[in-house]
Amino acid sequence: MRKRLAGMLAAVACCLMVGVAPGAQAAEPDPVAIQEALARVAATGVMTDADRAIIQTDPELAQTVIDPGKTEVTDVSNETPGPAPVQGKTSCTHADRYIVYRSTLGFKTAEWHMRVDWCYNGKTVSSVTRDAYIAKYDKATIRYKGEIKNSLQYRPGNVNARTYMQGHLEQCVVKYGCYANYYPFQDFTVGNNGSYALIQRK
Repeated sequence: MRKRLAGMLAAVACCLMVGVAPGAQAAEPDPVAIQEALARVAATGVMTDADRAIIQTDPELAQTVIDPGKTEVTDVSNETPGPAPVQGKTSCTHADRYIVYRSTLGFKTAEWHMRVDWCYNGKTVSSVTRDAYIAKYDKATIRYKGEIKNSLQYRPGNVNARTYMQGHLEQCVVKYGCYANYYPFQDFTVGNNGSYALIQRK
């Protein structure tokens, strides 16, 4: 009985030792390694799995640092295409596309919108209005530097119109300074039948 009890205690001790082995402990944040990882992401526009793991050793930082691989483009345009042109009548529609920047942990860090409203009659585009803005952003780490491109190419009577805008976002974190810039860009061409084409860059 004593031998059996001793064997059980030895097994428990072995398991406890394995449970506290250094390799099983969470990695401690290394400020130099994190700074280097942030610099690589800023230079390449890509966050590798290795760099993501380094950044995530600092949980607070990981919640806010933009992960380019998790940036997404979302369409909140009309659920159906604009009304078909009717001879002698004018129809109107809109398109609203936005780019969402997310952190390494998936939290929304910034959201850039561009919306275009236009009217058409099957022959021409009769009017165009548009707006671009940053919305729902982490003001503690994102600085909106404004628009760096803004153009509307439109004349009443034309069969289409083109408009594009580009913004400038800068990310700054307390421990590591301002380390990255992002330039959301959207370029709409809207047509006389309610359709549109879009080019965009994150």
